[in-house]
Amino acid sequence: MTGEVADLRAALSLLSWDQNTAMPEGAARVRGEQLATLQGLIHERWTTQRLGELLSELATPTQQAPFTDADRALVREVNRERAYATRLPRGLVEEMARVEASSFEAWRKARETNDFALFAPWLARTITLQREVADRLGFKATRYDALLDLYEPGLTSARVDALFAPVREVSVRLRQRIEASGHTVDASCLTGAFPAEQQMQLARDILTRMGYDFTRGGLSISPHPFTTDFGSPFDVRVTVHPHEDMIDDALMAALHEGGHALYEQGSAPQLARTPVVGGVSMGAHESQSRLWENEIGRSEPFWRGNLAAVRAVFPSQFANVDAATFSRALNKVSPGLIRIAADEVTYNLHIIIRYEMEQAMVNTSVAVESLPRLWNEKYQAYLGIMPPTDSEGILQDVHWSSGFGYFPTYTLGNLYGAQIYAAMRASYADFDERLASGDSAFALNWLRERMYRWGKTYLPEELVERVTGEPPSPAYFVEYLTRKFEQVYDLPAE
Repeated sequence: MTGEVADLRAALSLLSWDQNTAMPEGAARVRGEQLATLQGLIHERWTTQRLGELLSELATPTQQAPFTDADRALVREVNRERAYATRLPRGLVEEMARVEASSFEAWRKARETNDFALFAPWLARTITLQREVADRLGFKATRYDALLDLYEPGLTSARVDALFAPVREVSVRLRQRIEASGHTVDASCLTGAFPAEQQMQLARDILTRMGYDFTRGGLSISPHPFTTDFGSPFDVRVTVHPHEDMIDDALMAALHEGGHALYEQGSAPQLARTPVVGGVSMGAHESQSRLWENEIGRSEPFWRGNLAAVRAVFPSQFANVDAATFSRALNKVSPGLIRIAADEVTYNLHIIIRYEMEQAMVNTSVAVESLPRLWNEKYQAYLGIMPPTDSEGILQDVHWSSGFGYFPTYTLGNLYGAQIYAAMRASYADFDERLASGDSAFALNWLRERMYRWGKTYLPEELVERVTGEPPSPAYFVEYLTRKFEQVYDLPAE
C-alpha cells in the first residue's frame, strides 16, 4: 500500500515539475484537476480501514521487539500520514490541489505584470484553506503551529522564537558593524554579459563536481529554483533561473539545489517507495542546501579548487580573477530586496519577515489587500529598504501559492547546517586543503554515511544530535557568521 502511495506521489511530483518547467499556460485548469485526482487517490489509500487495523496490530507490545530503527520509522511515518489524511476530508484535499494549481498560475502572471490584484483572491482562498487545515489537525497554542508541524515535526512558534532570537541579534549587529566600518567588497566580477545557455553549462559542471548524479537527475530552468524527488533516490531533479547580467544567482542556486538533491540521492536504496525515503524535514533539507551553498560554496578553498570551471565557460570575464577575489565577491553584504539573492548576514531577516507575515495571515484576520503594505513596512524596519514594486516585494516567492509553515525552515536549516558543518570540519584537519585541491567527495561521503543514508529514520532533532553529538543549537551559526564576516570585512573581534 505504501508503495502505491509512493508511485502516486511520484506521478504528482512529475506533473508539478512539468507545470514549473514546460507546461503550456492553457493547461493550468486541467492540470489542477489532474493534481486533485491524484491527491484524492492518495487520501483514499491512507484512510482505508485495513491500514488502520494493521497499524493497531503493529502497536501491540509483542510486535515491538523485532523492529529495526527503519521499521519503527516506517510505522511512525505511516501513522503520521494517516492521522493527517483522516483529519482532512478528501474534498478538502482535492480543493487544495485545485487552488494550488490555479494560484501558481495567478502568482506567475501577477509577478510578470507587477499586479498583486491578480494573485490576491487566490491568496485569500489559500489562507482560508490553511486555517481550515490547522483547525482540523489541531494545535495547542496557535493555528500556525499546526502548519509548522507539517514541515518540521514537533516544531512550534515558541521554539522558533527562541531559536531565532540570537539569529536576529547577530544579523542586525553584524550589518551595523559592517556599515560602520566603511569597508567595502568589490563584487563587479559577478556582473556583466553571461548568456543563459553558458550559465546552464556551468551549473551542470558545478553540480557534477559536487557529486550530483545526472544519471539519476536532471537540470532545467524554472521561474523559481527548486528540487523535486520522485519518491526514490533514483530520480531527483533540480532547476535554476539564470539572469544574463549576473552570474551568481544561477551559480549559487545550483549549489543550493544541489545540496537538496545530494541529500535525496543519498538515501539508502532499500528505502525507495516507502515513506521513510528522503529528507526527514524541511529544516534538515535546508541544512544541506545552505551548507553546500554557503559554508562550502562561498568559501575561498572551494573556489581555489573550482574556479577553473568558471573560467572554462567564461574565459574572458574571469581571466584575471583569482579565487580570493571571487569568493570575497560572493560574500558581499548589501541589504537587498530579493531573498534568494540575499547575503548570509541579511538572509535570515528576509525569513523572519515572512515568518511574521505568515503568522499574521493564519492567526489573525489581516486583510489580504493590506499585505503588500505590511510587507513593505517590515522591509523598511528590518533592512532599511523599500520595495519599489510588488514583483520585487510580496510577489517574489512562489511559496504562498501553496500554503504556509515552510519559510521558518530556511533559517532552521542555517542553524542545523552550521552545526553539521562544524562537526564535519572537526573530522578533517586538512579540510580546507582538500577543498582547495578540487575534492569535495570526502565531504559528500561523510554526509552520506552520517546523515543522508538514513532518510527519515530519525526525527530532525535526533538526527542532528546523532550527526553532531549535540542537540540543535543556534550557537554554531552565530559563531560561524561572526567569525566569517569579521574576516571578510576586516572587523575587529568583539
